Order: sequence, then structure tokens, then C-alpha cells
Amino acid sequence: MEFSAIPTVLLTSSSKAPPPVQVKQRRPESVFHPSVWGDHFLAYASADMRVDINTKQKHQQLKEDVRKQLVEAKDVFNKFKDNEGKFKESLIGDVRGLLSLYQATFLSVRQEDILDEAMKFTTTHLNSALPNLSNNPIAAQVVHALYQPIHKGLTRLESRLFISFYQKDDSHNKVLLDFVTLDFNLLQKLHQKELSELTRWWKALDVAGKLPFARDRLVEIYFWLKDLVGAYCKEAKWYHEGYVPSMDEHWPVALLSCGHQSISTISFIGMGELATKEAFDWVSSNPLIVQGSSVICRLIDDVVGHKFEQERGHIASSVECYMKQYGATEEEAIVEFQKRVTNAWKDMNSEFLRPTPVPMPLLQLPLNLARVIYVLYKDGDNYTHSGTKLKGIVTSVLVDPVPT
Repeated sequence: MEFSAIPTVLLTSSSKAPPPVQVKQRRPESVFHPSVWGDHFLAYASADMRVDINTKQKHQQLKEDVRKQLVEAKDVFNKFKDNEGKFKESLIGDVRGLLSLYQATFLSVRQEDILDEAMKFTTTHLNSALPNLSNNPIAAQVVHALYQPIHKGLTRLESRLFISFYQKDDSHNKVLLDFVTLDFNLLQKLHQKELSELTRWWKALDVAGKLPFARDRLVEIYFWLKDLVGAYCKEAKWYHEGYVPSMDEHWPVALLSCGHQSISTISFIGMGELATKEAFDWVSSNPLIVQGSSVICRLIDDVVGHKFEQERGHIASSVECYMKQYGATEEEAIVEFQKRVTNAWKDMNSEFLRPTPVPMPLLQLPLNLARVIYVLYKDGDNYTHSGTKLKGIVTSVLVDPVPT
């Protein structure tokens, strides 16, 4: 307020003192650790992205060979059942068969008791088999599957992990392995180049300096937004042609102008502040896949972050509301929410089984959002605390190439 704008009566010594102003207590500001990446991706700015003719030809030939092999593959799902439609007892000793069936159970829908039963069956026997797999390469694959099923995982991350498992499998298909390794590494180079451009842009904005209260998570946002939108088709065309578009020529412009701004807003103020009742009321009129994704995102965030919300003075979380409304304990509320999350996954699965005029890439968006939240928050707020588990995940996908 300028001096001339102050009422004269407040400047005179004889004026009556104004009533005290009631100042609302400010909630404590959050302090987040800085980006763990710093200038790392700036080093890729000068990287040569051109793909030599031999590499492009090899990639195309491997792609065609893999396509032919997939067309020739036979349906093997029925091998899990006997003549009476029950699970074969021989499966107990077939770890690979158990693992395949286990992964398939996550595609179930509501009232599909057979797959719910199969999930219990396979989970029990895979856990029982682990102590006897100490010298078997499949042990690591089983451990990971029990922790993170493929259907709920991020595409690029699960691909990277599976390649490492497949390399150790003596029965691997060499053509397939060579193709996926080359394909992964070529696309990683493009991602590194994009991140170098985004890092330069981010630093020019001085986000960390101007918004010290915010979570500086550019690389993490880029990592999971890649899986969210699944923007690979156009990129694949670029790296096959040896072309690297500039920041003004391709989709990162849209990423920065709309998607990135939205995601950055969530990053800065937190999911909890946006996840109000009003923000989720609209889903009641939307398809099951949208409703399911919203339920998963909200409940996983609340289960992980409700104590953090309390510390920051946020609105009551769903966990707290449920406890108060039903007189439940925190543990009972979390168990109930986990059931609702499971049903939400089934609702989304059912949406993919129905005829729909909606293009598949659009249906994938809410599914991929649920996957992102599941991976980042299932065992803690790995997004806020990005220097531990999440750093390793990002490194495996965006920094370290698959060894050949």
C-alpha cells in the first residue's frame, strides 16, 4: 500500500486505534528436496541422434522377423485347465506356467470368480516355489511379478526389466532379444535428447529459484508422462528416419504448453489439494474406465498421504472421513480402500471388453494414469521423495542403455 493511499484518520495521533485485524494462521509450508538430476541431461544436448543405415536396416528386419513369429504363435491359455475345467495339479511344479497364469489374472472383471481363484492359487504356489529357485534365473522374475504385475506397471519400465530377465533365460529367442534391445536403446537416445532440451528450458525459467516451495521434478514428470500419453508412434518414425525435431517442431511444445503445465501444477501443490470432493464429482457421468482410474488415483493417494496431508494442514483425507463416518480404525479403512481399488481395476478391464467407438489410445489414458499412480505411490510417496526408489527407476529407463 502506498503512503498516499492510507486514510488520514489513521495517521493522526488523536484517532481511535482500529480494531485488531484477525489474521488467519498460515499452514506450514512444505520443504521438498531439490531435483536429484541437476544438469545431468544437459550433457545429451550435443549427442549425435542420427541412425546409420545399417542400424536402421537391422532394426526393420528384426521387426519383421518378430511380427512373423507372433502371427505363428498359438493360443496356449487352455493348457492351464484339465478336462473338468479345473487347474491342473501339474501346474504346481511348472513355475513358468504359474507365472503366466498369475499375470493373466489381473485382467479379470467383476463376478469373474475363476480368475480370482486363479490369482489365489498362483500366488500361493509361486510363493511356495521361491525357496527352491535360488539358482534359477526365473526367481528374480517371480519376485518382481509378485511385487508388481505387468498389467499394473509402466510400459517402458516393465519392458526394460523383462529384457534383463529374458537375457538370462537360456531358451530365449535371439531374434526377439536383439530386436527389443536395439529398439529400446534407440528410443532411449531420443528421450535423452528431448530431456536435454526440456532441462535447458526449465533452467531458463529458474523454477527452482522462483518457486522454492515446489517439487522440482522435471525429469520425473517427463518419465511418467511418457507412459501416461504413450507418445511413441511419431517418435519411432523420427528415429527410424534419423531426424531430431527441435523444441518448436514436435509434441514437447504441447507437453509444455498444456500437459506439462497441468502436471507441474499437481507436482507443485500436491495431489491431495486437487483431490477434493468437487474435483471428483464429475466422474459419476463418465465411463467406467474413467471412474475406475479416478478411484484408484484418489484412494491410493489418500492411503499413502493422509498423514502428510494432516501435517500440512490439508483438508481431511478419505481415510479420515471413512474412519469418522463408520467408526473404523485406520487399518480397517485402508483394507476397505484396497478392496475398492481392486474393483476399480476390474471395472477398467471390463471397459476394454466392450465394443466402443472411442479410439484405443484415448481409452489407454485413464488406464495409464492409474498405472503411474500405482507404481509411484503403492509403497510410499516416491514422487516427493524421488532420490531413492524412483531415481533407480528413471535411471534404468532414461539413463542406462540395455547392455548388448
